[in-house]
Amino acid sequence: MNENGIVLVTGGSGVVGSRLLGTLADHGWRRRCLVHRRPVLDVEETRVGDVTDPSSLQNAVHGTTAVVHLAALTHSRSPSRYEDVNVRGTQNLVEAAKAAGTRRFLFISTRAISPTGGSYSRSKLRAEEAVRASGLDWTVIRLPEIYGVGGAEGVDRIIALARDGGRIPVVGRGDDLLCPAHVDDVVPACVRALMAAEAVRRTYTLAGPCIAVHDFALAAGEVFGRPARIVCVPVPAVAALATLSRVFPLPMYPDQLRRLRSPKPPASPEARIDLRFQPRPLREGLALITTKAG
Repeated sequence: MNENGIVLVTGGSGVVGSRLLGTLADHGWRRRCLVHRRPVLDVEETRVGDVTDPSSLQNAVHGTTAVVHLAALTHSRSPSRYEDVNVRGTQNLVEAAKAAGTRRFLFISTRAISPTGGSYSRSKLRAEEAVRASGLDWTVIRLPEIYGVGGAEGVDRIIALARDGGRIPVVGRGDDLLCPAHVDDVVPACVRALMAAEAVRRTYTLAGPCIAVHDFALAAGEVFGRPARIVCVPVPAVAALATLSRVFPLPMYPDQLRRLRSPKPPASPEARIDLRFQPRPLREGLALITTKAG
């Protein structure tokens, strides 16, 4: 039974998007996914399209009650690509929703939203501004570092290296702060944001307990029963690699260092009330990963 109507989801093939789709089904939504490169399985409807192609969005949005926009370009060596996908893509989807008469629009953003955070951060900031100026019944959710999805990047990469006893590189002394949250705490909050009247025209920053990167790696090693093998990489070396990555296909991207070190907004206290977001303690979340792996 689909009591809430049709929701169009972009980015449904991603690690967070796939979890979100399951929770939306549990809450009575008929799920329609915009499919670009990777297929999305086990949903009621799919539409082939691309947020950078406005003409492909008309059919995707037609007849929907709500839109959840997760799709984004997170890593690029070209600043213009962030603009094309994250800014203009969001603007295109907003315009398609307005033309279709779809009022509800949930935009999934990031805590790395500072203008000093590089091209990605600036693109997400501009995308947020487009959503707020849309006139729709919008909500913006700024996500923290998410773990527990089994990904190969970010904090999940640190977790995987700690579990396998591998060397864990950290920038400088590893004193940059993370505020990681388990995916099982984040996804229900996003679905509540879509459905709660209190969330309309509100911006929420989600964050778990904050911890330095070095201490996060130590905690992961302790939970997995292995001493963390931390390698401190000098900041000038990381900065030099970031510059070179504009030209060479190095295993990092030009704005990653600035994104890591940029100021980030604090957690929104009202998220606990409106969205019932209560992130579990880090070690509890890491222990959950070991339980699932077992």
